[in-house]
Amino acid sequence: MISGGSPARFVAPDELLKMSVAMENLALVHEIAIDPDFSVTDIPVNPIQAAIKENMHRAYWDLLTEDLAKDPPDYGHAFNLLMEIKQTILDDLLSPAHVRLKAEVNSVLDENSLRNKLEQNCIDVRGTGRFIVDLLGRLCAPERDTMVEKLRQEEGVVELIKGIFNLMDIMKNDLTNYAISKNRAAVEEYSAKFEYKEFLKYLDKFPDGSLMTKEWLKLAYHDAFPSTSSDDSQPQAKRERPTPEHISDDDVITVTSKGYLRLIETVNPTPFPETLRIDKGRLAALAEKFLQMNVATSAVFVTCNLAGKQVDLVSESENFKKSLKDQLIIITNDIEEANLVDTLTAICEQCVTTARKSAASLGVDISAEQERALREQIKALAEGSNAIRALVRSRIAVFVEAILRSPSEVPHRLLPGLSVIQSELCAFTARLLRLCVHNRRTFFELYRSMLKEIKATSEST
Repeated sequence: MISGGSPARFVAPDELLKMSVAMENLALVHEIAIDPDFSVTDIPVNPIQAAIKENMHRAYWDLLTEDLAKDPPDYGHAFNLLMEIKQTILDDLLSPAHVRLKAEVNSVLDENSLRNKLEQNCIDVRGTGRFIVDLLGRLCAPERDTMVEKLRQEEGVVELIKGIFNLMDIMKNDLTNYAISKNRAAVEEYSAKFEYKEFLKYLDKFPDGSLMTKEWLKLAYHDAFPSTSSDDSQPQAKRERPTPEHISDDDVITVTSKGYLRLIETVNPTPFPETLRIDKGRLAALAEKFLQMNVATSAVFVTCNLAGKQVDLVSESENFKKSLKDQLIIITNDIEEANLVDTLTAICEQCVTTARKSAASLGVDISAEQERALREQIKALAEGSNAIRALVRSRIAVFVEAILRSPSEVPHRLLPGLSVIQSELCAFTARLLRLCVHNRRTFFELYRSMLKEIKATSEST
């Protein structure tokens, strides 16, 4: 037996099932909170469930068609569907304020009245369906008017009822999305509390479930507050660490900002915190965008520097830089470390071609020596330690970190050379910021607690 290890814990199958369901709910709530454009129609559909649902619906509609084709027609299923439609309208589409509409629905779709007509075989399913369509037309969003008009022209009873159910499903989604947009602040707050609560439950079952988070914070802490003995050249304000007894809100923000930056400066960062595992895919995509901006901007730097004095007027113009950058962004759209060398080869050709055309527009030529030097320096960007690439990476990181630390402070100054990727950089930072702000809000106190331990351990060694 190894001393000091956590005691063995056993999790029952029903507990695993509950945890699985909780994780699915957590993922959905989290998605709503961090995606400002979230729509319930974006929820992934389980393909097996979708296939089963489709087959069941097809069988049901086929049965309804057969019933209505009988002589005399059997309206039993149609009656049940009308009652289901009524209940959906009352429960899901009408609010307590719709007093008159509820009375109208209860009157036209009165169960006893329709049942009597059913027994007498004189129920007007088509007429009742058209009343429902008109009612839905008064309730739905304007963009659904085309669907409503199509249903008004529908002569087939089965297609009419099927269309009504489809329209009601869409309207329920519309109402849900509207409610989310109007109550986004409350949704985000609830999501943070719910995620934190579920994570604590997870830690209760698996006490070692936050080791990577602690290690991630530890590295970020030492980045944010390097030891005074490690670099005496740093300003005192940057080298002073928080006191052992206190971790302020600013300390948590400073350290987590460093930590978030670590997660997008490389595509496969280690350690990766458990508190961000749900966003691992998003962070990986952002890391690729970070690499794209780094490489594309570095290539623009190299091209402008080596284009030669003959084309200085062109290479220094914003139009030249922006045009070249736009072309390189397209080329690097699927960039990753694995295909970096091949991508740089394509970048070389684009930069040489663009520089050559620009020079020709001035009536001068770029020498073979200049082209060779341009190709060599761009291919050298494959190395992460390349001076130009490191400089650009540092400038992008400084800008991103400044916004992560003080998102409400405006404006944030772009460092020299970054104006060429201003639109890409701002879009990138906005996506990252939303994710990080939510994560920080969710686990703020957990991070503070961990930082106290990290600081105490650091100062005792």
